[in-house]
Amino acid sequence: MYKGYPARKPRVVTDLRSLIFDSADLFGDKDYLRFKHNNNLESVSFRRFSDFVSDLGTSLFDMNLSGKTAVVIGETSPEWIITYLSVIIAGGVIVPLDKDLSHQEIKNFITRSGASAVFYSESFSELFDGNDEADNGCDINCYVKFTPEFIESELSVNDGIPAQDGQTQDGRIRLEGKHISFVSLLRRGRYLRSTGHTEFFDIPQDISKMSAIIFTSGTTGTSKGVMLSQGNLVCAINDSYQMTNFTISDVIVSVLPIHHTYEMTCGILTPIVYGLTVCINDSLKYILKNFQFYKPTGLVLVPLFVSTIYKRIWDNAVKSGRDKKLKTALTISELSRKVGIDIRKPLFKDIIAAFGGRLEKIICGGAALAPELVQQFAAFGIVVSQGYGITECAPLISVCPYHFTKFGSVGLPVPGIEVMIDKEDPNASYGEIVVRGGNIMLGYYGDAEATAAAIEDGWFRTGDYGYLDEDGYLYITGRKKNVIVLNNGKNVFPEEIESYLEKVQLIAENVIIGKANESGETYGITALIFPDFTYAASIGLTDIVDISEAIKDQIAKLNKSLPSFKQIRGIEIRKTEFDKTTSHKIKRHTVKAENQ
Repeated sequence: MYKGYPARKPRVVTDLRSLIFDSADLFGDKDYLRFKHNNNLESVSFRRFSDFVSDLGTSLFDMNLSGKTAVVIGETSPEWIITYLSVIIAGGVIVPLDKDLSHQEIKNFITRSGASAVFYSESFSELFDGNDEADNGCDINCYVKFTPEFIESELSVNDGIPAQDGQTQDGRIRLEGKHISFVSLLRRGRYLRSTGHTEFFDIPQDISKMSAIIFTSGTTGTSKGVMLSQGNLVCAINDSYQMTNFTISDVIVSVLPIHHTYEMTCGILTPIVYGLTVCINDSLKYILKNFQFYKPTGLVLVPLFVSTIYKRIWDNAVKSGRDKKLKTALTISELSRKVGIDIRKPLFKDIIAAFGGRLEKIICGGAALAPELVQQFAAFGIVVSQGYGITECAPLISVCPYHFTKFGSVGLPVPGIEVMIDKEDPNASYGEIVVRGGNIMLGYYGDAEATAAAIEDGWFRTGDYGYLDEDGYLYITGRKKNVIVLNNGKNVFPEEIESYLEKVQLIAENVIIGKANESGETYGITALIFPDFTYAASIGLTDIVDISEAIKDQIAKLNKSLPSFKQIRGIEIRKTEFDKTTSHKIKRHTVKAENQ
Protein backbone atom coordinates (compact mmCIF):
# COMPACT_ATOMS: atom_id res chain seq x y z
CA MET A 1 0.00 0.00 0.00
CA TYR A 2 1.21 3.52 -0.85
CA LYS A 3 2.54 5.14 2.30
CA GLY A 4 2.78 8.75 1.09
CA TYR A 5 0.28 11.56 0.88
CA PRO A 6 -3.33 10.76 0.00
CA ALA A 7 -4.49 11.67 -3.50
CA ARG A 8 -7.42 13.70 -2.19
CA LYS A 9 -7.84 16.98 -4.10
CA PRO A 10 -8.08 19.73 -1.51
CA ARG A 11 -10.61 22.54 -1.49
CA VAL A 12 -8.14 25.40 -1.09
CA VAL A 13 -9.09 28.04 1.50
CA THR A 14 -7.44 31.42 0.89
CA ASP A 15 -8.69 33.28 4.00
CA LEU A 16 -11.27 32.90 6.74
CA ARG A 17 -13.79 35.21 5.06
CA SER A 18 -13.89 33.04 1.93
CA LEU A 19 -14.09 29.95 4.17
CA ILE A 20 -17.29 31.21 5.83
CA PHE A 21 -19.09 32.73 2.87
CA ASP A 22 -18.13 30.15 0.24
CA SER A 23 -19.28 27.40 2.63
CA ALA A 24 -22.61 29.20 3.11
CA ASP A 25 -23.10 29.08 -0.68
CA LEU A 26 -21.97 25.45 -0.90
CA PHE A 27 -23.87 23.98 2.05
CA GLY A 28 -26.72 26.45 2.58
CA ASP A 29 -29.28 25.25 5.12
CA LYS A 30 -27.34 22.17 6.20
CA ASP A 31 -26.58 22.17 9.95
CA TYR A 32 -23.14 23.44 10.83
CA LEU A 33 -23.64 23.62 14.63
CA ARG A 34 -25.94 21.63 16.90
CA PHE A 35 -26.25 22.29 20.61
CA LYS A 36 -28.61 22.05 23.56
CA HIS A 37 -30.57 25.06 24.79
CA ASN A 38 -33.20 24.80 27.53
CA ASN A 39 -33.17 21.00 27.07
CA ASN A 40 -34.01 21.41 23.38
CA LEU A 41 -31.83 20.56 20.39
CA GLU A 42 -31.01 23.71 18.45
CA SER A 43 -29.01 24.19 15.27
CA VAL A 44 -27.36 26.86 13.15
CA SER A 45 -27.02 26.25 9.42
CA PHE A 46 -24.00 27.27 7.36
CA ARG A 47 -26.00 30.10 5.79
CA ARG A 48 -27.35 31.35 9.10
CA PHE A 49 -23.89 31.16 10.64
CA SER A 50 -22.44 33.36 7.87
CA ASP A 51 -25.27 35.86 8.50
CA PHE A 52 -24.38 36.01 12.20
CA VAL A 53 -20.70 36.60 11.36
CA SER A 54 -21.76 39.38 8.97
CA ASP A 55 -24.03 40.94 11.60
CA LEU A 56 -21.39 41.01 14.30
CA GLY A 57 -18.65 42.12 11.92
CA THR A 58 -20.83 44.98 10.68
CA SER A 59 -21.43 46.12 14.27
CA LEU A 60 -17.70 45.92 15.02
CA PHE A 61 -17.01 48.19 12.04
CA ASP A 62 -19.78 50.57 13.12
CA MET A 63 -18.28 50.82 16.62
CA ASN A 64 -14.79 51.50 15.27
CA LEU A 65 -13.65 48.13 16.65
CA SER A 66 -12.57 46.64 13.33
CA GLY A 67 -8.83 46.17 13.41
CA LYS A 68 -8.79 46.19 17.22
CA THR A 69 -7.98 43.43 19.74
CA ALA A 70 -10.79 41.54 21.46
CA VAL A 71 -10.75 38.93 24.23
CA VAL A 72 -13.26 36.05 24.18
CA ILE A 73 -13.83 33.76 27.15
CA GLY A 74 -16.46 31.19 28.08
CA GLU A 75 -17.80 27.76 27.29
CA THR A 76 -17.97 26.43 23.73
CA SER A 77 -20.94 28.07 22.05
CA PRO A 78 -22.06 29.45 18.67
CA GLU A 79 -21.55 32.96 20.06
CA TRP A 80 -17.92 32.16 20.95
CA ILE A 81 -17.19 30.84 17.44
CA ILE A 82 -18.99 33.75 15.74
CA THR A 83 -16.95 36.22 17.80
CA TYR A 84 -13.64 34.50 16.99
CA LEU A 85 -14.23 34.66 13.24
CA SER A 86 -15.91 38.08 13.11
CA VAL A 87 -13.03 39.77 14.93
CA ILE A 88 -10.41 38.23 12.63
CA ILE A 89 -12.34 38.90 9.41
CA ALA A 90 -12.86 42.51 10.57
CA GLY A 91 -9.08 42.86 10.57
CA GLY A 92 -8.71 42.54 14.33
CA VAL A 93 -6.86 40.29 16.74
CA ILE A 94 -8.74 37.67 18.77
CA VAL A 95 -7.44 36.57 22.18
CA PRO A 96 -9.17 33.34 23.30
CA LEU A 97 -8.72 32.79 27.03
CA ASP A 98 -8.98 29.64 29.14
CA LYS A 99 -12.28 29.71 31.04
CA ASP A 100 -10.61 27.99 34.01
CA LEU A 101 -8.16 30.80 34.67
CA SER A 102 -8.42 32.73 37.93
CA HIS A 103 -9.99 36.18 37.77
CA GLN A 104 -6.63 37.81 38.37
CA GLU A 105 -5.02 35.82 35.54
CA ILE A 106 -7.84 36.84 33.21
CA LYS A 107 -7.32 40.51 34.08
CA ASN A 108 -3.58 40.16 33.54
CA PHE A 109 -4.02 38.62 30.08
CA ILE A 110 -6.52 41.31 29.11
CA THR A 111 -3.93 43.91 30.06
CA ARG A 112 -1.07 42.10 28.30
CA SER A 113 -3.04 41.81 25.07
CA GLY A 114 -4.10 45.49 24.99
CA ALA A 115 -7.71 44.47 24.30
CA SER A 116 -10.36 47.02 23.30
CA ALA A 117 -13.33 44.66 23.82
CA VAL A 118 -14.20 41.63 25.94
CA PHE A 119 -16.77 39.03 24.89
CA TYR A 120 -17.86 36.69 27.68
CA SER A 121 -20.40 34.05 28.66
CA GLU A 122 -22.88 34.32 31.53
CA SER A 123 -20.58 32.31 33.80
CA PHE A 124 -18.29 35.38 33.94
CA SER A 125 -21.03 37.83 34.89
CA GLU A 126 -19.58 38.26 38.37
CA LEU A 127 -16.27 39.41 36.90
CA PHE A 128 -17.50 41.65 34.09
CA ASP A 129 -21.12 42.77 34.60
CA GLY A 130 -21.13 46.50 35.31
CA ASN A 131 -17.56 46.28 36.56
CA ASP A 132 -15.31 48.68 34.70
CA GLU A 133 -12.57 47.96 37.23
CA ALA A 134 -12.00 44.74 35.26
CA ASP A 135 -10.23 47.00 32.74
CA ASN A 136 -7.19 46.71 35.02
CA GLY A 137 -5.63 49.73 33.36
CA CYS A 138 -6.58 48.62 29.82
CA ASP A 139 -8.62 50.86 27.51
CA ILE A 140 -11.70 48.64 27.08
CA ASN A 141 -14.40 50.14 24.83
CA CYS A 142 -17.07 47.57 25.64
CA TYR A 143 -17.95 44.35 27.41
CA VAL A 144 -20.22 42.10 25.37
CA LYS A 145 -22.20 39.39 27.17
CA PHE A 146 -23.42 36.18 25.57
CA THR A 147 -27.07 35.60 26.61
CA PRO A 148 -29.74 32.99 25.78
CA GLU A 149 -31.55 35.63 23.68
CA PHE A 150 -29.09 34.81 20.91
CA ILE A 151 -30.74 31.61 19.74
CA GLU A 152 -34.23 32.65 20.78
CA SER A 153 -34.10 35.68 18.46
CA GLU A 154 -34.86 35.00 14.82
CA LEU A 155 -33.13 37.73 12.80
CA SER A 156 -34.26 37.74 9.20
CA VAL A 157 -31.84 39.08 6.62
CA ASN A 158 -34.51 41.60 5.59
CA ASP A 159 -35.29 42.83 9.10
CA GLY A 160 -35.10 46.60 9.42
CA ILE A 161 -34.72 47.51 13.09
CA PRO A 162 -35.52 51.16 13.78
CA ALA A 163 -33.47 53.35 16.10
CA GLN A 164 -34.06 52.42 19.73
CA ASP A 165 -32.68 53.40 23.10
CA GLY A 166 -28.93 53.11 22.95
CA GLN A 167 -28.89 53.92 19.22
CA THR A 168 -28.59 57.25 17.43
CA GLN A 169 -30.79 58.23 14.50
CA ASP A 170 -27.89 57.96 12.02
CA GLY A 171 -27.69 54.24 12.64
CA ARG A 172 -24.69 54.08 14.97
CA ILE A 173 -24.66 52.35 18.34
CA ARG A 174 -24.55 54.54 21.41
CA LEU A 175 -23.38 52.65 24.48
CA GLU A 176 -24.83 53.41 27.88
CA GLY A 177 -21.60 52.73 29.76
CA LYS A 178 -19.44 49.93 28.42
CA HIS A 179 -21.81 46.98 28.73
CA ILE A 180 -23.92 45.56 25.93
CA SER A 181 -25.51 42.22 25.03
CA PHE A 182 -24.30 40.06 22.18
CA VAL A 183 -27.76 39.84 20.64
CA SER A 184 -28.08 43.62 20.50
CA LEU A 185 -24.92 43.74 18.39
CA LEU A 186 -26.34 41.11 16.06
CA ARG A 187 -29.62 43.00 15.73
CA ARG A 188 -27.85 46.27 15.05
CA GLY A 189 -25.57 44.68 12.49
CA ARG A 190 -28.58 43.12 10.76
CA TYR A 191 -30.28 46.51 10.62
CA LEU A 192 -27.20 48.25 9.27
CA ARG A 193 -26.77 45.62 6.57
CA SER A 194 -30.41 45.98 5.54
CA THR A 195 -29.88 49.73 5.07
CA GLY A 196 -26.88 49.32 2.78
CA HIS A 197 -23.91 49.25 5.16
CA THR A 198 -21.54 46.76 3.50
CA GLU A 199 -18.20 48.10 4.77
CA PHE A 200 -17.45 44.87 6.69
CA PHE A 201 -17.34 42.92 3.43
CA ASP A 202 -14.77 45.32 1.95
CA ILE A 203 -12.21 45.04 4.77
CA PRO A 204 -8.94 43.75 3.22
CA GLN A 205 -7.93 40.28 4.35
CA ASP A 206 -4.21 40.59 5.08
CA ILE A 207 -3.40 36.98 5.90
CA SER A 208 0.18 37.82 6.89
CA LYS A 209 -0.66 40.10 9.85
CA MET A 210 -1.24 38.97 13.43
CA SER A 211 -4.82 37.75 13.86
CA ALA A 212 -4.71 35.83 17.14
CA ILE A 213 -2.76 35.78 20.38
CA ILE A 214 -2.85 32.38 22.08
CA PHE A 215 -1.52 32.35 25.62
CA THR A 216 0.06 28.95 26.16
CA SER A 217 -1.05 26.70 29.00
CA GLY A 218 0.79 26.52 32.29
CA THR A 219 2.65 23.25 31.78
CA THR A 220 5.93 25.13 32.12
CA GLY A 221 4.72 27.49 34.81
CA THR A 222 4.86 30.44 32.41
CA SER A 223 2.67 31.62 29.54
CA LYS A 224 3.86 33.03 26.25
CA GLY A 225 1.59 34.82 23.79
CA VAL A 226 1.77 32.90 20.50
CA MET A 227 1.05 35.26 17.58
CA LEU A 228 -0.78 33.55 14.71
CA SER A 229 -1.80 35.03 11.38
CA GLN A 230 -4.75 34.11 9.18
CA GLY A 231 -2.16 32.56 6.90
CA ASN A 232 -1.00 30.25 9.70
CA LEU A 233 -4.56 29.16 10.44
CA VAL A 234 -5.53 28.75 6.78
CA CYS A 235 -2.43 26.68 6.08
CA ALA A 236 -3.26 24.34 8.98
CA ILE A 237 -6.92 24.11 7.85
CA ASN A 238 -5.96 23.18 4.28
CA ASP A 239 -3.45 20.59 5.51
CA SER A 240 -5.94 19.10 7.96
CA TYR A 241 -8.54 18.82 5.21
CA GLN A 242 -6.16 17.07 2.83
CA MET A 243 -4.88 14.48 5.34
CA THR A 244 -8.17 13.26 6.84
CA ASN A 245 -11.19 11.56 5.31
CA PHE A 246 -14.17 13.35 6.81
CA THR A 247 -17.04 14.10 4.42
CA ILE A 248 -20.18 16.22 4.26
CA SER A 249 -22.18 13.39 5.85
CA ASP A 250 -20.03 13.21 9.00
CA VAL A 251 -21.09 14.42 12.44
CA ILE A 252 -18.53 15.19 15.17
CA VAL A 253 -18.81 16.33 18.78
CA SER A 254 -16.70 19.23 20.06
CA VAL A 255 -15.26 18.01 23.37
CA LEU A 256 -11.93 19.79 23.91
CA PRO A 257 -11.52 23.33 25.32
CA ILE A 258 -12.31 25.73 22.50
CA HIS A 259 -9.60 28.26 23.39
CA HIS A 260 -6.99 25.71 22.33
CA THR A 261 -5.76 26.03 18.76
CA TYR A 262 -6.01 22.26 18.22
CA GLU A 263 -9.75 22.26 18.89
CA MET A 264 -10.39 25.53 17.05
CA THR A 265 -8.41 24.62 13.93
CA CYS A 266 -9.16 20.91 13.64
CA GLY A 267 -12.47 20.59 15.48
CA ILE A 268 -14.28 23.82 14.58
CA LEU A 269 -12.79 25.48 11.46
CA THR A 270 -11.73 22.53 9.30
CA PRO A 271 -15.26 21.00 9.51
CA ILE A 272 -16.51 24.13 7.68
CA VAL A 273 -14.42 23.06 4.67
CA TYR A 274 -16.00 19.60 4.67
CA GLY A 275 -19.51 20.88 5.31
CA LEU A 276 -19.87 18.48 8.21
CA THR A 277 -21.90 19.07 11.38
CA VAL A 278 -20.27 19.97 14.71
CA CYS A 279 -22.22 19.19 17.90
CA ILE A 280 -21.30 20.97 21.12
CA ASN A 281 -20.71 18.90 24.24
CA ASP A 282 -22.13 20.87 27.16
CA SER A 283 -20.40 18.95 29.97
CA LEU A 284 -17.54 16.49 30.33
CA LYS A 285 -19.59 14.88 33.09
CA TYR A 286 -22.16 13.77 30.51
CA ILE A 287 -19.83 13.12 27.60
CA LEU A 288 -20.94 9.53 26.91
CA LYS A 289 -24.58 10.54 27.27
CA ASN A 290 -23.97 13.30 24.72
CA PHE A 291 -22.27 10.86 22.36
CA GLN A 292 -25.43 8.78 22.47
CA PHE A 293 -27.55 11.90 21.96
CA TYR A 294 -25.63 13.35 18.99
CA LYS A 295 -24.54 10.00 17.47
CA PRO A 296 -21.18 11.17 16.04
CA THR A 297 -19.37 9.42 13.21
CA GLY A 298 -16.05 11.00 14.21
CA LEU A 299 -14.27 12.69 17.11
CA VAL A 300 -11.26 14.98 17.62
CA LEU A 301 -9.65 14.03 20.95
CA VAL A 302 -6.50 14.05 23.06
CA PRO A 303 -4.90 10.77 24.27
CA LEU A 304 -6.31 11.02 27.80
CA PHE A 305 -9.85 10.83 26.44
CA VAL A 306 -8.96 7.89 24.18
CA SER A 307 -7.28 5.92 26.98
CA THR A 308 -10.08 6.75 29.46
CA ILE A 309 -12.73 5.60 27.00
CA TYR A 310 -10.79 2.39 26.35
CA LYS A 311 -10.44 1.65 30.06
CA ARG A 312 -14.13 2.33 30.57
CA ILE A 313 -15.00 -0.19 27.86
CA TRP A 314 -13.10 -2.90 29.73
CA ASP A 315 -14.30 -1.75 33.15
CA ASN A 316 -17.88 -2.14 31.99
CA ALA A 317 -17.08 -5.54 30.48
CA VAL A 318 -15.57 -6.74 33.79
CA LYS A 319 -18.48 -5.39 35.86
CA SER A 320 -21.04 -7.09 33.61
CA GLY A 321 -19.07 -10.33 33.46
CA ARG A 322 -18.62 -10.04 29.70
CA ASP A 323 -14.86 -9.53 29.59
CA LYS A 324 -14.14 -13.13 28.54
CA LYS A 325 -16.81 -12.89 25.85
CA LEU A 326 -15.24 -9.67 24.59
CA LYS A 327 -11.77 -11.25 24.41
CA THR A 328 -13.21 -14.16 22.43
CA ALA A 329 -14.96 -11.76 20.05
CA LEU A 330 -11.69 -9.93 19.44
CA THR A 331 -9.93 -13.20 18.59
CA ILE A 332 -12.71 -14.22 16.20
CA SER A 333 -12.67 -10.79 14.57
CA GLU A 334 -8.91 -10.84 14.00
CA LEU A 335 -9.01 -14.33 12.48
CA SER A 336 -11.91 -13.32 10.20
CA ARG A 337 -10.15 -10.17 9.00
CA LYS A 338 -7.06 -12.20 8.06
CA VAL A 339 -9.16 -14.10 5.52
CA GLY A 340 -10.87 -10.97 4.23
CA ILE A 341 -14.08 -11.11 6.28
CA ASP A 342 -14.97 -8.07 8.42
CA ILE A 343 -17.56 -8.85 11.11
CA ARG A 344 -16.60 -6.08 13.53
CA LYS A 345 -19.87 -4.15 13.30
CA PRO A 346 -22.14 -6.96 14.50
CA LEU A 347 -19.55 -8.30 16.95
CA PHE A 348 -18.94 -4.99 18.71
CA LYS A 349 -22.26 -3.22 18.20
CA ASP A 350 -22.71 -2.90 22.00
CA ILE A 351 -19.38 -1.08 22.31
CA ILE A 352 -20.12 1.24 19.37
CA ALA A 353 -23.58 1.85 20.86
CA ALA A 354 -21.92 3.56 23.85
CA PHE A 355 -20.76 6.25 21.39
CA GLY A 356 -24.14 6.59 19.70
CA GLY A 357 -23.80 3.63 17.35
CA ARG A 358 -22.09 5.36 14.40
CA LEU A 359 -18.52 6.16 15.50
CA GLU A 360 -15.99 5.21 12.82
CA LYS A 361 -12.95 7.47 13.25
CA ILE A 362 -11.01 9.44 15.84
CA ILE A 363 -8.30 12.04 15.24
CA CYS A 364 -6.01 12.08 18.27
CA GLY A 365 -3.34 14.68 19.02
CA GLY A 366 -1.91 16.87 21.74
CA ALA A 367 0.30 14.25 23.42
CA ALA A 368 1.71 10.75 22.95
CA LEU A 369 -0.78 7.91 22.50
CA ALA A 370 0.10 4.29 23.25
CA PRO A 371 0.33 2.44 19.89
CA GLU A 372 -1.61 -0.47 21.36
CA LEU A 373 -4.66 1.77 21.74
CA VAL A 374 -4.68 2.47 17.99
CA GLN A 375 -4.66 -1.27 17.37
CA GLN A 376 -7.31 -1.99 20.00
CA PHE A 377 -9.74 0.59 18.64
CA ALA A 378 -9.10 -0.72 15.12
CA ALA A 379 -10.09 -4.15 16.43
CA PHE A 380 -13.45 -2.65 17.46
CA GLY A 381 -13.90 -1.07 14.03
CA ILE A 382 -12.85 2.49 14.99
CA VAL A 383 -9.90 4.01 13.11
CA VAL A 384 -7.66 6.20 15.28
CA SER A 385 -5.35 8.51 13.31
CA GLN A 386 -2.66 9.98 15.51
CA GLY A 387 -1.31 13.43 14.81
CA TYR A 388 1.20 15.84 16.26
CA GLY A 389 1.16 19.58 16.66
CA ILE A 390 2.01 22.51 18.85
CA THR A 391 0.29 25.87 19.36
CA GLU A 392 3.18 27.67 17.64
CA CYS A 393 2.36 25.71 14.45
CA ALA A 394 -1.36 26.58 14.41
CA PRO A 395 -1.06 23.67 15.55
CA LEU A 396 -0.65 21.01 12.87
CA ILE A 397 2.73 19.41 12.08
CA SER A 398 1.92 15.84 11.12
CA VAL A 399 -0.89 13.31 11.01
CA CYS A 400 -1.28 9.70 9.89
CA PRO A 401 -3.08 9.99 6.54
CA TYR A 402 -6.45 8.27 6.39
CA HIS A 403 -5.31 5.66 3.86
CA PHE A 404 -2.26 4.39 5.78
CA THR A 405 -1.49 4.32 9.50
CA LYS A 406 1.76 3.26 11.09
CA PHE A 407 1.25 2.20 14.69
CA GLY A 408 3.42 4.27 17.00
CA SER A 409 3.92 7.06 14.47
CA VAL A 410 2.34 10.52 14.56
CA GLY A 411 2.20 10.40 10.79
CA LEU A 412 3.61 12.26 7.83
CA PRO A 413 4.52 15.92 8.04
CA VAL A 414 1.56 17.74 6.46
CA PRO A 415 2.10 19.19 2.96
CA GLY A 416 2.70 22.73 4.26
CA ILE A 417 5.44 21.72 6.71
CA GLU A 418 9.07 20.62 6.43
CA VAL A 419 10.48 18.54 9.29
CA MET A 420 14.14 18.15 10.16
CA ILE A 421 15.74 16.18 13.00
CA ASP A 422 18.48 18.21 14.67
CA LYS A 423 20.83 15.76 16.39
CA GLU A 424 23.17 17.03 19.09
CA ASP A 425 25.01 13.72 18.79
CA PRO A 426 25.34 12.62 15.13
CA ASN A 427 25.38 9.00 16.27
CA ALA A 428 22.10 9.30 18.19
CA SER A 429 18.96 7.70 16.82
CA TYR A 430 16.88 10.77 17.63
CA GLY A 431 17.14 14.56 17.82
CA GLU A 432 15.06 17.68 18.32
CA ILE A 433 12.15 18.07 15.89
CA VAL A 434 12.59 21.31 13.95
CA VAL A 435 9.92 22.51 11.52
CA ARG A 436 9.44 25.13 8.81
CA GLY A 437 6.43 26.16 6.74
CA GLY A 438 3.27 28.23 6.43
CA ASN A 439 1.94 27.09 9.80
CA ILE A 440 4.77 28.62 11.84
CA MET A 441 3.79 31.44 14.18
CA LEU A 442 4.86 35.05 13.72
CA GLY A 443 6.55 34.94 17.12
CA TYR A 444 5.84 35.47 20.81
CA TYR A 445 3.87 38.61 21.63
CA GLY A 446 6.08 41.26 23.18
CA ASP A 447 8.99 38.84 23.60
CA ALA A 448 11.62 39.24 20.89
CA GLU A 449 14.20 37.28 22.89
CA ALA A 450 11.99 34.19 23.24
CA THR A 451 11.06 34.47 19.54
CA ALA A 452 14.73 34.56 18.49
CA ALA A 453 15.46 31.52 20.65
CA ALA A 454 12.57 29.55 19.10
CA ILE A 455 12.87 30.52 15.41
CA GLU A 456 16.14 30.55 13.45
CA ASP A 457 16.21 31.09 9.67
CA GLY A 458 12.53 30.20 9.53
CA TRP A 459 12.98 26.92 11.44
CA PHE A 460 10.99 26.53 14.65
CA ARG A 461 12.39 24.42 17.48
CA THR A 462 9.54 22.35 18.92
CA GLY A 463 11.34 21.25 22.08
CA ASP A 464 10.36 17.64 21.29
CA TYR A 465 12.71 14.77 20.48
CA GLY A 466 11.89 12.32 17.71
CA TYR A 467 12.96 10.66 14.47
CA LEU A 468 11.82 10.00 10.89
CA ASP A 469 11.65 6.51 9.40
CA GLU A 470 12.48 5.42 5.86
CA ASP A 471 9.00 6.42 4.62
CA GLY A 472 9.19 9.88 6.16
CA TYR A 473 6.83 9.07 9.05
CA LEU A 474 7.51 10.95 12.26
CA TYR A 475 7.89 9.37 15.72
CA ILE A 476 7.98 11.26 19.02
CA THR A 477 10.51 10.11 21.60
CA GLY A 478 9.78 12.61 24.36
CA ARG A 479 9.79 16.22 25.45
CA LYS A 480 13.30 17.73 25.52
CA LYS A 481 12.83 19.47 28.86
CA ASN A 482 11.44 16.28 30.44
CA VAL A 483 14.43 14.04 29.71
CA ILE A 484 15.88 12.48 32.86
CA VAL A 485 19.69 12.30 32.68
CA LEU A 486 21.02 9.61 35.02
CA ASN A 487 24.41 9.79 36.74
CA ASN A 488 25.68 7.03 34.43
CA GLY A 489 24.98 9.25 31.40
CA LYS A 490 21.90 7.35 30.26
CA ASN A 491 18.85 9.31 29.10
CA VAL A 492 15.35 8.23 30.12
CA PHE A 493 12.28 9.66 28.42
CA PRO A 494 9.54 9.63 31.08
CA GLU A 495 6.84 9.52 28.40
CA GLU A 496 8.04 6.06 27.33
CA ILE A 497 7.81 4.57 30.82
CA GLU A 498 4.50 6.34 31.44
CA SER A 499 3.05 4.74 28.31
CA TYR A 500 3.88 1.30 29.73
CA LEU A 501 2.18 2.11 33.03
CA GLU A 502 -0.92 3.41 31.22
CA LYS A 503 -1.62 -0.17 30.15
CA VAL A 504 -1.98 -1.30 33.77
CA GLN A 505 -5.70 -1.35 34.57
CA LEU A 506 -5.11 -0.44 38.20
CA ILE A 507 -3.32 2.80 37.25
CA ALA A 508 -5.42 5.85 36.31
CA GLU A 509 -2.61 8.42 36.08
CA ASN A 510 1.16 8.35 36.46
CA VAL A 511 4.19 10.60 36.23
CA ILE A 512 7.81 9.43 36.00
CA ILE A 513 10.46 11.58 37.70
CA GLY A 514 14.15 11.23 38.54
CA LYS A 515 15.16 9.55 41.80
CA ALA A 516 18.10 11.29 43.49
CA ASN A 517 20.58 10.14 46.14
CA GLU A 518 21.79 12.18 49.11
CA SER A 519 24.37 14.04 47.00
CA GLY A 520 21.67 15.09 44.54
CA GLU A 521 22.72 12.75 41.73
CA THR A 522 19.89 11.17 39.74
CA TYR A 523 20.51 7.44 39.72
CA GLY A 524 17.10 6.02 38.88
CA ILE A 525 13.45 6.78 38.29
CA THR A 526 10.38 6.99 40.53
CA ALA A 527 6.78 6.40 39.49
CA LEU A 528 4.14 8.65 41.07
CA ILE A 529 0.82 6.88 40.70
CA PHE A 530 -2.84 7.75 41.13
CA PRO A 531 -4.73 4.41 41.15
CA ASP A 532 -7.95 3.67 39.30
CA PHE A 533 -10.00 3.19 42.45
CA THR A 534 -13.18 2.39 40.49
CA TYR A 535 -11.55 -0.50 38.66
CA ALA A 536 -9.84 -1.66 41.85
CA ALA A 537 -13.22 -1.87 43.60
CA SER A 538 -14.67 -3.85 40.68
CA ILE A 539 -12.06 -6.59 41.28
CA GLY A 540 -12.48 -6.56 45.07
CA LEU A 541 -9.65 -4.20 46.08
CA THR A 542 -10.79 -1.40 48.37
CA ASP A 543 -7.96 -0.96 50.87
CA ILE A 544 -5.18 1.39 49.71
CA VAL A 545 -2.51 -1.00 51.03
CA ASP A 546 -3.90 -3.87 48.95
CA ILE A 547 -4.16 -1.63 45.89
CA SER A 548 -0.57 -0.47 46.37
CA GLU A 549 0.72 -4.03 46.66
CA ALA A 550 -1.15 -5.08 43.51
CA ILE A 551 0.33 -2.13 41.58
CA LYS A 552 3.84 -2.92 42.85
CA ASP A 553 3.44 -6.50 41.64
CA GLN A 554 2.51 -5.24 38.17
CA ILE A 555 5.49 -2.87 38.10
CA ALA A 556 7.82 -5.67 39.20
CA LYS A 557 6.65 -7.66 36.16
CA LEU A 558 7.17 -4.64 33.92
CA ASN A 559 10.70 -4.08 35.23
CA LYS A 560 11.73 -7.56 34.07
CA SER A 561 11.11 -6.49 30.47
CA LEU A 562 13.06 -3.22 30.71
CA PRO A 563 16.79 -2.45 30.59
CA SER A 564 18.17 -1.83 34.07
CA PHE A 565 18.50 1.96 33.65
CA LYS A 566 14.80 2.24 32.67
CA GLN A 567 13.53 0.14 35.56
CA ILE A 568 11.35 1.85 38.15
CA ARG A 569 13.25 2.09 41.46
CA GLY A 570 10.72 4.00 43.52
CA ILE A 571 6.90 3.92 43.71
CA GLU A 572 4.67 6.47 45.41
CA ILE A 573 0.90 6.04 45.54
CA ARG A 574 -1.22 9.17 45.80
CA LYS A 575 -4.88 9.50 46.75
CA THR A 576 -5.65 12.52 44.57
CA GLU A 577 -5.44 13.19 40.84
CA PHE A 578 -2.59 15.21 39.39
CA ASP A 579 -3.15 18.89 38.66
CA LYS A 580 -3.94 19.31 34.94
CA THR A 581 -4.32 21.94 32.27
CA THR A 582 -7.70 22.33 30.54
CA SER A 583 -6.37 20.21 27.67
CA HIS A 584 -5.94 17.44 30.25
CA LYS A 585 -2.16 17.44 30.34
CA ILE A 586 -0.60 16.86 33.74
CA LYS A 587 1.24 19.96 34.96
CA ARG A 588 4.68 18.40 35.35
CA HIS A 589 6.22 21.51 36.86
CA THR A 590 3.92 21.12 39.89
CA VAL A 591 4.75 17.44 40.42
CA LYS A 592 7.37 16.15 42.82
CA ALA A 593 7.86 13.13 45.03
CA GLU A 594 6.86 13.45 48.67
CA ASN A 595 10.18 12.07 49.88
CA GLN A 596 12.35 14.42 47.80
